[in-house]
Amino acid sequence: MENINKKSLVKSPNWVGSFIRQKREEKGFSQKELGQKFEPAVTTQFVSNLERGITPVPANHIQSLVRNLDLNEPELMALMEKEYAAKLTHKIAGQGAVQIGRENAPAVLVVARQDEEFFKWVIQSFNNLSDVDRAQFKGQIKNWFELSLKRA
Repeated sequence: MENINKKSLVKSPNWVGSFIRQKREEKGFSQKELGQKFEPAVTTQFVSNLERGITPVPANHIQSLVRNLDLNEPELMALMEKEYAAKLTHKIAGQGAVQIGRENAPAVLVVARQDEEFFKWVIQSFNNLSDVDRAQFKGQIKNWFELSLKRA
């Protein structure tokens, strides 16, 4: 099950911080250099905390990140929303659930602990299907859920 991100099973996601770090490194900035580009300037520790997911991105710093890292603002905002939703789900689910997600992908599935092995098997099996079989599988699952919801 090499495609399952083991870290995501025990820790809430840090997609935004990883994204910021990747973009900073692509630009060739140190954390200190990026911090000095903010208005007003922020500390190296602040940038480090953003990248490690310790500090969420404050609204007043979004424009500095967009401008200095040449980011697509809607893309950053969407990623922030996905991470927030995943973290909220993680907090609500608490100890009774685990997160299953792929490395470097913002898709997270939160399931009850007793269903963990089954869902890991489903994900592994799904990843081994051909594109045609995946599409067929998705259609069957969608139809099944629609029927189930109509009966409920």
